[in-house]
Amino acid sequence: MQAIHHINELKQAAYSTYPQLSLPKIERLNLNQWQLFDNPENTPEIPSIDQKQGDILICDFQTAIEKYPDLFINYLGQALPLDDSSLSAYHLAHLSQGLFIYVPEGYHHHEKLEWTLDFSKQSHQYLLLVLGKRSQLSYLEKLINNTPSDFSQSYSLEVILEEGAKLDYQAIDQMKSHASNILTRRSLIKDRAIVNWTIGAFNEGNSLEDFDCKLSGLAAESYLNITAISNLSNHQVIDSKINNWGAHSIGHIKQYGAAIESGRLSMNGIGKIHKNAKLADAQQENRLLMLSDGARGDANPILLIDEFEVTAGHAASIAQVDQEQLWYLMSRGIPLIQAKFLVIRGFLMQSVSQIKDPTIRQLLLDQLDIKLQSLTKEGDHHGPA
Repeated sequence: MQAIHHINELKQAAYSTYPQLSLPKIERLNLNQWQLFDNPENTPEIPSIDQKQGDILICDFQTAIEKYPDLFINYLGQALPLDDSSLSAYHLAHLSQGLFIYVPEGYHHHEKLEWTLDFSKQSHQYLLLVLGKRSQLSYLEKLINNTPSDFSQSYSLEVILEEGAKLDYQAIDQMKSHASNILTRRSLIKDRAIVNWTIGAFNEGNSLEDFDCKLSGLAAESYLNITAISNLSNHQVIDSKINNWGAHSIGHIKQYGAAIESGRLSMNGIGKIHKNAKLADAQQENRLLMLSDGARGDANPILLIDEFEVTAGHAASIAQVDQEQLWYLMSRGIPLIQAKFLVIRGFLMQSVSQIKDPTIRQLLLDQLDIKLQSLTKEGDHHGPA
């Protein structure tokens, strides 16, 4: 990327580019039906951030341009090109918060770095997270809205891991919009670097979680664990891709979700082993449970293999709640609403219980319970039909 002197140069370039670009292609989703390009032209002033936690740099984009120009310009766009799609360019053009986090080479941050991004007043936010060679970081982020927005919202994440780096990335997504929520996560994983992703998708409204990880390096590894719930009339689409480019690379996708009331949930798991990725491994699992007649769901596993001497596999299932389980629990004196709660919680625990970090595991459980509280509003105390 050429040198820039102000964040407005990036925004203006994106603004002139987005009309010529296409929408991202998502399996079984027509984005043309969603409210997307609707933001007021007067975007708010981007707040200034400039701090350190240990040796970790944390600053807004303008500060990064002024204080760390070579570092920032070198990494911005490596994993998420500025012309990736009309959506990503439009969101950059309307950027209301940009954050740059850099972990220097060889640095191990022993405490979890936590960050909350509030979309109530800043609708389009971007995080560029870079780990230098052999560095390590555990990062927890929370995406929140105090009240639902009337306009579309977006979050763009760009992660770059240099050789031998290790990242434990954890996120609780709780964006709310009457229009749409677009969450774009892109990552570039280099030689022998490892990233563990744990994401709870609990957004409200029409929401797209667009995840794409590029394992470019030798023996690069990426493990993705997503737990999702769509309740009421919310529609969530989880589109997860891991591309194995490097030899001996490992890409695993595990997605568990539940649709309740009139919720809709689609989960795409896409693994691709590219040419020359000898001895690569691509595995995925997509499990979806529907709790009511009005719920809708899709689980779509896709494997693409362009190389020999590799290992790959996938599994997928879509099921209605087991009526026999409900009857059994009710025969033990448990009310129907509580029985439904236990069945769906038990199903999702297959995913949550595998999370090693007790903090994020409890956070996910808390959010699951909050989402499932809507079951108590159904007022159905009779047995299964």
